[in-house]
Amino acid sequence: MKLGILTCSPKENEGLSVAAKKKGHEVIFINPSKVLMYISEHEKGYDRFYYGDEGDEPDRITAKSLDCVINRIGSNTEYAASVLRFMTENLGIYCPNNAWGVILAANKAWTLQRLSSCGIKVPRTIVAESPIHIKWIVDKIGSLPIVIKTNHGSKGKTVAIVDTKRSANSMFEFVYNSGLKVLIEEYIESEATDYRVWVVGDRVAVAMKRTSIDKNDFKANISRGAKGEKVELSQEDQDLCIKAAHSIGLRVAGVDLMKSKATGKSYIIEINSNPGIKIINITGHNVFEDVVKYCEENYKKNDIEPGFNAFFDGLILSEMELFKNWNAKNKEIETLKKQVEKYEEQNRKTLFRF
Repeated sequence: MKLGILTCSPKENEGLSVAAKKKGHEVIFINPSKVLMYISEHEKGYDRFYYGDEGDEPDRITAKSLDCVINRIGSNTEYAASVLRFMTENLGIYCPNNAWGVILAANKAWTLQRLSSCGIKVPRTIVAESPIHIKWIVDKIGSLPIVIKTNHGSKGKTVAIVDTKRSANSMFEFVYNSGLKVLIEEYIESEATDYRVWVVGDRVAVAMKRTSIDKNDFKANISRGAKGEKVELSQEDQDLCIKAAHSIGLRVAGVDLMKSKATGKSYIIEINSNPGIKIINITGHNVFEDVVKYCEENYKKNDIEPGFNAFFDGLILSEMELFKNWNAKNKEIETLKKQVEKYEEQNRKTLFRF
């Protein structure tokens, strides 16, 4: 099998390369920022894929030169996902993950919306841009404490807990003035513990329990010093994680699961299309070997899930139609915005208060 690893960080993914080469496969690293996609005017295709940033001309990578591509996209997600889609749809190269799934996983709000529509349990959440109705939001979520996180971000860097009225007032005012798009979620007491679950295909390859060693920190990210240990999930939780990954178009994913201490119920918190690899050393299980094996078994089938792409293509067309309507009513919107700004200025003293 001729394997391409789509990543900006080849050193971090050397383990995947080693796992593939041990099985006798050829491996090349492809940095998406160095890719040039040639889209032909011909109705029958003739699209081309070029690579490189040295010399007078980039090198061409043909569809026949790769049997499979594995995404390990950690940055520049939008362009990298477009490269992945070009490789899978325009050139017909197999990838276990759908490019739309990569985009979805990078957007927390879209992920939760998709999971909820598929009947998967997620925390009670309000998605908002510059939210102002503090008391209503807190009441709708349930009660303090609540969790606020930005729509994009990883490793727990842009996640905060709000546990008093005073902190809620100041946090919401900060969010409002910053113009941030945020997710406001119910706080699930789990004793600062969650689970990182690697889904590969139709099974859970390995699961790791993560527990914060800081009693004052509610986040259990390994990157923040949390303790990790290998665990076996119940079949019900395994099925939940597999369904979650598949629902957004991913066959290789890191699913974050949390269990409520009070009820024992399981919630899907996030899904990662490029999950961290510290789990390998912590659990002693080389999940990259599972990924390579899955690609070996499936690259000749090359199922691109046209129905899933059609769903999101339809979503894009809907958004384009909305954009047209938006422009048509632009004058009305500008008038409305001025009215809102006037109202907010008049009520600023009481806007950010319970």
